[in-house]
Amino acid sequence: MRLFKQAAALLLSGAALLASSLAHADTVWAWSYSGSGVTASGTLTTGGAALVPEDILSISGTRNGQTILGLVPLGQDSNFLYDNKFVNDGAYFSEAGLLFDVGGGDAGHFNVYFFEGQHFDLQVIDGQAIEIPISFSVTAVPEAATYVYMALGLAGLGALSRRRRGVATSA
Repeated sequence: MRLFKQAAALLLSGAALLASSLAHADTVWAWSYSGSGVTASGTLTTGGAALVPEDILSISGTRNGQTILGLVPLGQDSNFLYDNKFVNDGAYFSEAGLLFDVGGGDAGHFNVYFFEGQHFDLQVIDGQAIEIPISFSVTAVPEAATYVYMALGLAGLGALSRRRRGVATSA
C-alpha cells in the first residue's frame, strides 16, 4: 500500500510539472460569424484572458472559403478605423474592431467591428463601403494543461472508486 501511495504521489507531481510547462499566458479563441452572403471562422490569439481590451496577436481561418492571411498592422490601411483589440465581454470589439487580410492587397481587407449593439463585416472596394450585419460568436479554446488536469481528476476518481469497491468487497 505504501508503494502505491508513493507511485501515486510521483505520478501526480510529474503530471503537475508537465501541466505547468504546457500552460502559457496566451489565450486562443475559436470564432465564427455569418451574415447575408458571408461566413467566416477561425481562431485568434490574445496575450491573456481578455478581461479588458487586449491586442490580438494573431488570427487565422477562412472567410467565404478564402484563407485569412493575418492581421493588417495598425495604420497600414487608411480605408478603415481599426485597433486590432479583443475583449471577452459580448461585444468583443470596439467600434474600430479588427482588420484582417484575405488574398492580399487593400481589396482583400475585412474589418469586423461592433457598433450600437450589432457586429459588422466591412470591406471597401474602389472607395465603396460594403457593410454586412453579422452574427458573431466566440469561445475560448482550452489549453493543453486543462486536459491534463481533467485527466488527472478522472484518474483520481477512478482510483478512489476502485479502492472503495475493494474495501466494500473485503468487508
